Amino acid sequence: MSEQSTKYSLEKSLGHLATRFSRVVLRRLNADLAGHGLAITAEQYSLLVQLWEHNGLSQGTLADKTAKDKTTMARLAAGLESRGLIERRSSVSDGRERLLFLSDEGQSVMDQATALARKILADAQKDISDEQLELCRSILRRACANLQDAGGRRG
Repeated sequence: MSEQSTKYSLEKSLGHLATRFSRVVLRRLNADLAGHGLAITAEQYSLLVQLWEHNGLSQGTLADKTAKDKTTMARLAAGLESRGLIERRSSVSDGRERLLFLSDEGQSVMDQATALARKILADAQKDISDEQLELCRSILRRACANLQDAGGRRG
């Protein structure tokens, strides 16, 4: 049977399933963050977690790592900076480049928010083996790389 004659099914679509999972996780994370009095969103958490792992990244690097455009990244950074969760500093090597750092308050928020995120992921991964999880991660990494490697080329 040719690929074109096969009926499209959302339940078999990797993109649909990945998006659906992401939305469910983000919805739950937003609810849990708010429920625990943490005044950040899941979108802001995605920026903060990058700084938690690699403090001092440029806004451009953060935009790439979080798959956000530079305008969105600048907006997120400005909001987090105004609430005292991050600090933006000029790069020593290039004064035009802005580097982002977690503040002490940002570190405290991240400790709490990451505990919530870990609980959500533990709930999501219940009854799924380590081998199955690693296969899923590997497939998603490869699918992303396939699209990034294509660089917008169409066959």
